[in-house]
Amino acid sequence: MWKFAATRKAGRQRRYCSQFQYCLLVLLVPMIVFLLGAGALTTQAHTNSSLFRTQQIETIPQQEIYVLGETFKLGNLQYKINSVGTSNGNGNIFKSPRSGNTFLLVDLTIENQGNTDIEVRSKIGFKLKDQDGKKQKSSLGATLAVKDAVNGTIKAGSKITGQLGYEVSKGAKAFELTVIPDPLSSKSRNASVLISLP
Repeated sequence: MWKFAATRKAGRQRRYCSQFQYCLLVLLVPMIVFLLGAGALTTQAHTNSSLFRTQQIETIPQQEIYVLGETFKLGNLQYKINSVGTSNGNGNIFKSPRSGNTFLLVDLTIENQGNTDIEVRSKIGFKLKDQDGKKQKSSLGATLAVKDAVNGTIKAGSKITGQLGYEVSKGAKAFELTVIPDPLSSKSRNASVLISLP
């Protein structure tokens, strides 16, 4: 009888792990799985890093450069910079530029060649830089000096003609106007128009 009990007890010890061994298994198995997974992710990250950089470079929108009077298309909008001129505000105290500055007025036509109406805003759809790359800002006087601001909805198949106004230094003679058809998209293609004053 004693032999049977001892054999039975010894058999149980062989089939089951001790509590310490069981805890060790519970802790080590997930750790090993985690470390193997982290190693695979690191290898994949190193393998794909050059591919990722290549894809990232390809998604940067290319910017084309045009000159005054040239017609160009971005998406469904066709642009043409008709003319560029300066103004001193016609002596109106509210429209006068600061000392040493003048208003640069850019006359342009935008045609919507798509099937849906498109919203255009002069403040966010266009950026002007001088020959040194310094960003030129619009001012209240420049905004008041324009005849028709380029703002509003262009119906499908229609076009608008208006002006952009900027306050610039009288000494600056060359500018770059960047046209941004979709300011909310980082993938939209932009264009630049080189502008020079006599």
